[in-house]
Amino acid sequence: MPQTKSPQRSSQSKLISHRQVKAYKDYIEQQLADPEVRKSYEEGLEALRVGVKVAQLRQKHGLTQTQLAAMLHTSPSVISRIENGENVELKTLQKIAQALNAKLKIELVPA
Repeated sequence: MPQTKSPQRSSQSKLISHRQVKAYKDYIEQQLADPEVRKSYEEGLEALRVGVKVAQLRQKHGLTQTQLAAMLHTSPSVISRIENGENVELKTLQKIAQALNAKLKIELVPA
């Protein structure tokens, strides 16, 4: 007979207390006070935004990572890395935009 968790135990393990949330937010705020940490955080966040956008457009076109990779003559792991916010070359983004019938917009703004 399969084991089942008691409802009380499983719901308790999924709950995060307000105190834990506040402690996490305080920790993040403290870490982001360091300019080097903030810079790395913001760079990573921007790369992740690009990756999420690629994934959204790919899914909108009904493509898997493998299918998009085949269109670009690359491997699915390259698409996965891009979608996970890892480093991507401009040339690759241009190819992705073309394959997904999208416009690539790059903007430089004052820091």
